[in-house]
Amino acid sequence: MLQTIADASYDIIQGWGGYAPHAVCLLEDPAIIAITVVTNLGVAAAYFMIPFALWRFLRRFETLPFRSVLVMFVVFILACGTSHITKVMTLFLGGWTYWLDAAVCSLTLIASLGTAIGLVRHGRRIAFLTGRLIARPA
Repeated sequence: MLQTIADASYDIIQGWGGYAPHAVCLLEDPAIIAITVVTNLGVAAAYFMIPFALWRFLRRFETLPFRSVLVMFVVFILACGTSHITKVMTLFLGGWTYWLDAAVCSLTLIASLGTAIGLVRHGRRIAFLTGRLIARPA
């Protein structure tokens, strides 16, 4: 009975996108899958910790110039971490998770471009202010 439910659930999930889980492409090799899962989840964990540190920094220094660039970094880094989570999802689920992964990667692209444009627009002023802050006598 449980096997029938599991098979039906698997068929429904696969029917949403029609694609096999990515683990099939990796020949279902446990070592490759384990390395892929551990590294992606580890990178995601780091990517989720960095924005929280930046957010604490932003809250502590409310008069910080160019806060918008740091906020863009927060969004960009969160999107990067989320993309690593969706990569792990595609290993085991397939189907609709490929569409989710594509959507998250699209969001990451938008956040990346926004952050890059913000840095290009404000880069010289940020460098100037940073240089003044570092050169300031104690």
